Amino acid sequence: MGLGFGSFANVCIYRIPRGESIVEPASHCPKCGKQIKWYDNIPLISYAFLGGKCRYCKGRISLQYPLIELLTGFLFLITYYKFQAAPFTLLIFLLLVLCLLVVSAIDLQTYTIPDKFTYLLILLGLFSSPFNSFLGEYSLIIGSKKLSLVLSSFQGLLVGGAILYLIALLGQRMFKREAMGGGDIKLVSGVGAFLGVVNVVWVIFLASLLGVATGGLLAIAGKYRRFQPIPFGIYISLGAILVFLFQPGFNRIYLNLISICR
Repeated sequence: MGLGFGSFANVCIYRIPRGESIVEPASHCPKCGKQIKWYDNIPLISYAFLGGKCRYCKGRISLQYPLIELLTGFLFLITYYKFQAAPFTLLIFLLLVLCLLVVSAIDLQTYTIPDKFTYLLILLGLFSSPFNSFLGEYSLIIGSKKLSLVLSSFQGLLVGGAILYLIALLGQRMFKREAMGGGDIKLVSGVGAFLGVVNVVWVIFLASLLGVATGGLLAIAGKYRRFQPIPFGIYISLGAILVFLFQPGFNRIYLNLISICR
């Protein structure tokens, strides 16, 4: 199922930045325009069988297509193992993974994050919160179970967006230019609606750490340019996936920090 949704993710990644419909026309070669037959559209298998080339024009098919399919399949599999005991939560987080993959790929190519995905994540996170067992496990709000889940989701949305907005303002004052895009702020808000306030803080910390580490490696390799745009959506997405997959470890760190502060 993950491989199939990976194929759909590729359609979104290619068409949405170009303003094209993801529904029609049917899948076609971007070089010659020929419609792709169903047997040439089987995830991974068709790419290998065709040797990475279009059947008609022999144009090279980007390696992005099998990589996205493989990555989606892998992430769907480990998400299933994480949440298989809670079917509703599993569905919620599979949708989150799919959206984060599409957002990351588009951000990497265009340095923009489509509003339709960030608003979708915000709404999906809020409306699914009463059924989100992950959110309930790490909620800081005590009270009626359903209401506390909704409030925890809303709290994560507001705190996550507010932290990144303050970072953006600080960066703008320091560098005299836009340091953080509005798409990144809305993406963190959407992630916060799924994960809650403590976990979205971890996401921001990990995303920042990964961004700095990547920038440092690029600088060492001599490939970093001053004020080069950074597709921060990738690091937010990776941070979110790491947090919800390995949350118990982050929770132990958080509790240890609290005990030290006390």
